[in-house]
Amino acid sequence: MTPESQPNVLRLVREGHEERVLAALRSHGALSRSELGRRTNLSRATLSSIVRHLLSQGAIVEMAADPGPDRGRGRPVTLLTLNPAGGLVVGMDLGHRRIQVAVANVAHEIVASGSKDCAERTPWTRRVEIALELVDSVTAQSSVSLTALKGVGVGIVGPVSETGSHRHPQRASRIDLIRKRLVDRFGVPVHVDNNTRLAALAEAIWGAGAGVPNVLYLHLSYGVGGGLVVNGHLFSGADGGAGELGHVSVDPEGPRCHCGGRGCLERYVSIATLLERCHTRQFDQVLAQLAAGDRQVGEFFDEAGWRIGRVLAAACNVVNPEAIVVGGELAAAGDQLLRPVRAAIKEFAHRQVRRRLLIHTATLGQEAAPRGGIALVLRRSALLAGYPPTADADDETSQPTETDRAIHGRRLR
Repeated sequence: MTPESQPNVLRLVREGHEERVLAALRSHGALSRSELGRRTNLSRATLSSIVRHLLSQGAIVEMAADPGPDRGRGRPVTLLTLNPAGGLVVGMDLGHRRIQVAVANVAHEIVASGSKDCAERTPWTRRVEIALELVDSVTAQSSVSLTALKGVGVGIVGPVSETGSHRHPQRASRIDLIRKRLVDRFGVPVHVDNNTRLAALAEAIWGAGAGVPNVLYLHLSYGVGGGLVVNGHLFSGADGGAGELGHVSVDPEGPRCHCGGRGCLERYVSIATLLERCHTRQFDQVLAQLAAGDRQVGEFFDEAGWRIGRVLAAACNVVNPEAIVVGGELAAAGDQLLRPVRAAIKEFAHRQVRRRLLIHTATLGQEAAPRGGIALVLRRSALLAGYPPTADADDETSQPTETDRAIHGRRLR
């Protein structure tokens, strides 16, 4: 390395360190300096230098942490977060029977949200139109301008590969239609993924799985789906089919499923099956019957929980998560559902796998997938790349390590 090239190398290394700090704040929201240091693995001196520069440029801001009821005397803890004035992000969930949208700033604060029911057979062009109408409505009601919009994250039903497409021509054309319509409307990057996987991501960042690097998410609704967060990263699989827990067979002689399989979990534990078994059309009525001690409804949840638990036990033996998060409408049954789930996992999961396993109901409700869409944009888009780079590195910036060379190898050559 020549003396003339060394300042450029140090500048690139510093930019890499800055991106690690910004990426951690995009992914996890507000963090203390100590937590930020742990997540970025930067030395205290280097982190201090990077934080000072980003604060001076307005890329991040400081905020006071909630002291909590047990906070004693001493210096109050401050948190670092992305500057809320840095831009907005839209998250959408184009679900089977409901369209949900949320608008957030880059500090992860929801500034507007709304939803609208739709028929299961609603064409995809109309679903996008409903979502756009919702965005217009909620932003007008909240006096939010989208002139600073940075990106849109969309959750849709069905497999989506990590690249945001699919090998099947019909599914690929659907994704292309959604992306083109939203790009034409907003003129910003549009990221598409499976809506259940986005709900898993949101629960792992802000919900019942927050702070846990390995989370298995199960969504129980009219369909049954799942999502995996492995070592802090959303896992989609080779073709976007990871987490299809609803299509694990629980009875090889069972009824045919629309996926082509037989005896899939979804055929036994979906809302449609529940309503048919309980001879009603209203899910709220089923919950009322459950609360009143209805034996037939109780038996359904006992059977459903046992089947779910067996599937989750098998998945846990493969993935070994720290937490299982159960979401969707059926999760409203609470312990009536989770009790047999826990019993089946205790019986069928390896003891090493179940020893520290936590099982929770989801906390984000219907906003989970739109929030996951927001996280998708904040993780994949260089929202703050427009801030001016450092002209030169100061004395506190560390020399490039082997890790830095591995991460930024192409840029350093």
